[in-house]
Amino acid sequence: MYKELLKSWCDAMLDLQIKEGEYGRIKGGIMCPACMRIHGRSADAMLPMLTMYKLTKDKKYLESAKMLFDWSENMVRPDGSYNNDTNSSWNGITVFAMIQLGECLSNYKDIIEEESYQKWYDRFLISAEYIRDNIEAIGGNINYPVTASHAMAIAHELTHDESFAKKAKVLADFSVDHITEEALLYGEGHNWEEVTPKGCRPVDMGYNVEESIPALISYADIMKDEEVMAAAVRTAKKHMEFIMPDGGLDNSFGSRSYKWSYWGSRTSDGCQAGFVRLAKQDTDFSEVIYRNTKLLLECTHNGLLYGGPMYYEAKEPPCIHHTICHAKALACLVEHEVYPEGGNSLPIERMDGVVKYPSVSTYKIVKNDWYATITDYDCVYIPGGHPTGGSISLLWNKQFGPVMAGTMEHYRQVEPNNLQMPRYQFDINTTPRIEKRIGKEVYTSSMDLTAFLTVKDKGEAGIKARAVGQLRDISQQNVGGYELRYKVGDDFKIKGFTLSDEAVFIFPIILSSANTSWKLANNTFTAEKEGCKISIEASEKIWIPDEYINEDKSVRRLINPIGGFEMLPLRISLKNGEKFEIKINIKKI
Repeated sequence: MYKELLKSWCDAMLDLQIKEGEYGRIKGGIMCPACMRIHGRSADAMLPMLTMYKLTKDKKYLESAKMLFDWSENMVRPDGSYNNDTNSSWNGITVFAMIQLGECLSNYKDIIEEESYQKWYDRFLISAEYIRDNIEAIGGNINYPVTASHAMAIAHELTHDESFAKKAKVLADFSVDHITEEALLYGEGHNWEEVTPKGCRPVDMGYNVEESIPALISYADIMKDEEVMAAAVRTAKKHMEFIMPDGGLDNSFGSRSYKWSYWGSRTSDGCQAGFVRLAKQDTDFSEVIYRNTKLLLECTHNGLLYGGPMYYEAKEPPCIHHTICHAKALACLVEHEVYPEGGNSLPIERMDGVVKYPSVSTYKIVKNDWYATITDYDCVYIPGGHPTGGSISLLWNKQFGPVMAGTMEHYRQVEPNNLQMPRYQFDINTTPRIEKRIGKEVYTSSMDLTAFLTVKDKGEAGIKARAVGQLRDISQQNVGGYELRYKVGDDFKIKGFTLSDEAVFIFPIILSSANTSWKLANNTFTAEKEGCKISIEASEKIWIPDEYINEDKSVRRLINPIGGFEMLPLRISLKNGEKFEIKINIKKI
């Protein structure tokens, strides 16, 4: 699976690489079929190309890597750092550029021609000195000093300059200081040290699992820092509780979940890059690698990694960024000759009951066939940027897989160079929520930062959760109270009410457009999928808005780049103060 997947990715990138032409500044870059331009981090594909050259001895991969380096010189600033894109002066990505270039130099010295090696080494050294002297001034989020510790470790390994070792240690210790009591890494926020009214910290599972923690593990391994390695393993183990049985990463509530794709995060490399260093001695690491890579394979079509499990069915094109970044992580597996075959359990599969994560005010519930994430997380990276208010941010079933998944309040390209523009621009918020509209203003339960959430395990009676709050808009103005209750047992129940007139409860259900085996009749929705049947019964009539119904009476699915699922936009109407109830049951057929 691993070598074959890497080869398919590299071959597809080769097809999209500009190999000749009179316009020299674009030669060597990789065109993106989704964004229809060259992304500034194209040269990160050098590492997987060299890995494939070592495996196959086919010089086309070596030539590709050389062209990518030459193209990347267009992104270099006078101070030796790299611009993020041709239209972006953000230069923190210099860290990632030097990590991949350093790994090329370290791992493949024997297959790189002397002239190229010296040219690449000179550029690496300039970048390394820039990061050593400027990383604190660059700013950004916690992922930059964490990954810089890895970059400095590689610099020391290549140059034996003790100034790099000293800087690596300072940055690694700083990173360890940002691990919470329950072992979550924090700092993915505009204010790294922020503590919210609920005692939360800025935490993002996507960046942590796919970028920061692998980098901290890599630093500790290279520098033989046992103290940092122990801390890195501790936080990695806690984050593994958010790896779902199908290999997906639950970042549905994270501070930067606007970049969440179900397999990880949009511009990070993947857990494989660091977890590979521990996979031989710890089955948790090897199992996470296996399950997540299997999901990456399932999301790959025509050699390119798509942004989510249902992008391909929705006819959304793949952004090349995903393939470039994750090919680097896969190349690390191949270089270490680690190819997990699976067969062990994941941490989440060993969980039972309720686990609370105080630093993100989020609960994970595992009961029978159900896995549910419920959150009232109040850390704000961007207003409306993630579900809160006691929302179900992810509902997952052993038979059905993902059932519901939350997203930001309305999709927008917070990072225009790093976020894909979807083909459809109508309302694609998929968080289950109570919602009221007054003109153009939208008030929802999923935006209430002050809501109060409690969860209790009642044993045989099931696990019960209760959220109380106010319907709020993105600026936190409110129009009336609400209550939401959840019960997890043999089935999954949602109850609630609002004190606001003319509201609706919206509960989009994940179902690919390739699956047309569903039926909606009054208060009941049913669908079949891969040997199981989902039945939803509501106390009110379930309906779908007219704007989602095509001329041929078919229903247009919601497709949100966040998560990357297609969904049917189900809802029920609510009356002031009257309670509603929804029961979701899933069985084998």
